[in-house]
Amino acid sequence: MDAAKWDKQAGDYQRVYESGISDYNRRLMQFLLDSGMLYPGCRVLDVGCGVGKYGSYFAALGCDVTLTDISPEMLRRAEENMRPFTGPWRTIAGDFETMEASALATAGPFHLAISTMSPAIHNLATVKKLSELTEGWCLLTNFVSWRQPLRDSFYSALGYEPAQSMAGGLDSLGPLVEAVRQAGYEPGLRYESYDWQDERRAEEAARYLIRRHPAMDEEDSELFKRAVETAAGLCDERGIFLDQVFTRVAWLSWKTKKED
Repeated sequence: MDAAKWDKQAGDYQRVYESGISDYNRRLMQFLLDSGMLYPGCRVLDVGCGVGKYGSYFAALGCDVTLTDISPEMLRRAEENMRPFTGPWRTIAGDFETMEASALATAGPFHLAISTMSPAIHNLATVKKLSELTEGWCLLTNFVSWRQPLRDSFYSALGYEPAQSMAGGLDSLGPLVEAVRQAGYEPGLRYESYDWQDERRAEEAARYLIRRHPAMDEEDSELFKRAVETAAGLCDERGIFLDQVFTRVAWLSWKTKKED
């Protein structure tokens, strides 16, 4: 995986963090608490933690939190966001697929291991590694549907195929469910809606959307100029590019340790 790619997106993730907890975030946290996967004081591992959004929620519950990510810039921001919490927490840099499990095991065994909207857990080997670090529950979240009307119009107007800015892709759930079964665990699935909108001026919207398209070069000044003009033409009467995204998410969970 490309750490530099995620470094460039860290500022966007920080903006989401600073906007505060969303209804979707609350629903996921309540699900974890109600199901007994999460409880105050437990040890939690967050793989592909980004800027520590969920880590801060866990720390607020008094959990012992371990955050890991491939992106140094994501982790730098995560450390800043976690600094107000006095409970135990730590960050560990690296690619989960290639790092030694021992680098994380010293903080475990974990009662809950999660990876939300991240490509870090994507095959049988990474499912097994996550499970072996955990004496409790694992949970992954993945998009299964995605609509982005204004983004599609923006990309099409510039002559590009629309690109969904997500990790893993919409077809990743099936192989992950099968990997959980192959690892010897029983997968549980729950589906939730997750919709959001962002308001940006034309220049900010253009920069944001270029950065999220694999075929677009954000260093191309001529492309950026055309992108700003295109975004401006799609702004509302306030001069705002109202970026709305409508998605459905699967919560894939499995228990790694049976009751005695």
